[in-house]
Amino acid sequence: MFGRFKKISVFAAISTLALWAAPSAFAADNYTVKFTGSPEKLEDILQASSKLAAKDLNLPTRAAINRIAIQDKETLQTALTAAGYYANEVSFEVQSGAEDIKNFVTFSIVAGPLFSISDYVIRYDDTTATDRPTSLAELKLEANGSASGADLQAMQKQILEALWNNGYPAAKITGRRAEATLKDGSAKAVFTFESGPRAIFGDVELTGALRTEPDFLKKLRTWETGDKFERSKLVDYREKLAATGLFGAVDVAPGAPDSTGIAPVVVTVEERKRRTIGAGLSFSTSEGPGGRLFFEYRNVFGAGETARVEIEGSELEQAIQFNISKPLPDLPGEIFGQFGFTNETTDAFNARSLDIGAGVTKRWFDDRLTTRGGVAFETSRITSDGISERTYLLSLPLAAVWDTEDDPLTLSRGERITFSLTPYTGSTTFTRAELTARSRVNFGANERFTLAGRSRIGATFGTSLENLPLNQRLYAGGGSSVRGFSFQTAGPLNADGDPTGGRSVIDGAIEARAKVTNTIQLAGFVDASNLTPSAFPDLSGDLFVAVGGGVRYFTPIGPIRADIAIPLDKRPSDSDFQLFISLGQPF
Repeated sequence: MFGRFKKISVFAAISTLALWAAPSAFAADNYTVKFTGSPEKLEDILQASSKLAAKDLNLPTRAAINRIAIQDKETLQTALTAAGYYANEVSFEVQSGAEDIKNFVTFSIVAGPLFSISDYVIRYDDTTATDRPTSLAELKLEANGSASGADLQAMQKQILEALWNNGYPAAKITGRRAEATLKDGSAKAVFTFESGPRAIFGDVELTGALRTEPDFLKKLRTWETGDKFERSKLVDYREKLAATGLFGAVDVAPGAPDSTGIAPVVVTVEERKRRTIGAGLSFSTSEGPGGRLFFEYRNVFGAGETARVEIEGSELEQAIQFNISKPLPDLPGEIFGQFGFTNETTDAFNARSLDIGAGVTKRWFDDRLTTRGGVAFETSRITSDGISERTYLLSLPLAAVWDTEDDPLTLSRGERITFSLTPYTGSTTFTRAELTARSRVNFGANERFTLAGRSRIGATFGTSLENLPLNQRLYAGGGSSVRGFSFQTAGPLNADGDPTGGRSVIDGAIEARAKVTNTIQLAGFVDASNLTPSAFPDLSGDLFVAVGGGVRYFTPIGPIRADIAIPLDKRPSDSDFQLFISLGQPF
């Protein structure tokens, strides 16, 4: 049946790979099926591949059974070959049984040795290029030696991707086979391709950009003209175009190389509407009802600029903020400017503030790290205990942000770490340093459970607490801090029960979440804070702790969140509980 060498095609995949517990014999109305000799790890797969074993055939005669058994034999041989048993033999016998079981079908399987791949060869069916890679080593790929069809198929896909990323954008698979040596149970895997011509990057051919400047989109390229063609760089370029937020659809594909090997990159985009209006509502017993409204205008001058107006309001604070940013693809980063007005009416102080600032950002490590520097000016009219003062502060805010989070509303994975250092001068001179972090871990079946956490460490040095403006002090308590305490009250209070704030703070929270349905998630949490008048955190101070629970209802626009929290070691001035309702996860 076999010679010393045997060429076997292994690109036929097993049609059914469902694993299910099955007995060694199967019964229908007039026959039963039995398998003998199959490798233990393939028993379920071979039985699931058999038409006779499916038990849903109406085969009235022995001849009909025999005809299906012949088909099953070929199917079983293909399945064994795909699993790496190239020297397999399959036979069957149909025997007459008793009156209640007229026929008995036995498949006898001799799997032979499990072959391994001793050599991997890459060949080409076309002659459009020379000096093409013919081994895995040339493509810096490693193989596991498995002779199964699935593993060989996976290896061929790796080779194809390597060709795409080594100057052959038109490469495609044409075949795959294993040349088996029965004597020693080894085989040589031969992968065949059409590579197409070797190519280098050419210019961008752009369609669909009606309002966007082509030069701006070309500056986002992840390659230089004349570079070796790499398909992975096209993927990165597409992601950059999508990240601009200017397009509803983006397609990036290699064009046909010309006679010199220069291949254009064909980009097709569909521009989004330039204007977006959004709104949000919230409520808490600490801050009362609140709302947020924003208007965003994209691609203001045709080079990805964004202008945004945002209005926020609650019983304690009302603010309007204007922002404009312009991308700098060559950096890469952006320049930005901002102008805002804020009115605060809290137990600690009343303040009206005007701020203006500008700066530049730079992105690193595939946009996961952002550094920011700028200059800002702020003036405030602050009133407390009937005394008003005007402050003027010039600052140089510096920050670094590491961000791998997903959607800012759902916050289901990733982390965000921010470090900021801001020197101030003017009415007083001081420096503020702050480190914040938040993350979450998903586990369990279908990532049903989530453990999330956040932390904040802040320090203020260069001036005393008395000389620090009230609206520049650090506070804790409220929906974004210790949820069991009212806004700004998780810290020292004066004789009138009003918050005094501090120069340093440590606070954090741990929250456990569990999905009970696809749309409902329950949560339990512990929040804590330590706020002190010293320049740096002092853990010997009072610790304010709150515990609580909540529910999140997932909607197409994000989760609607309701939390209730109670303070531990409650003071007479503290409420028994705090309730918060808003859109989005807290962290």
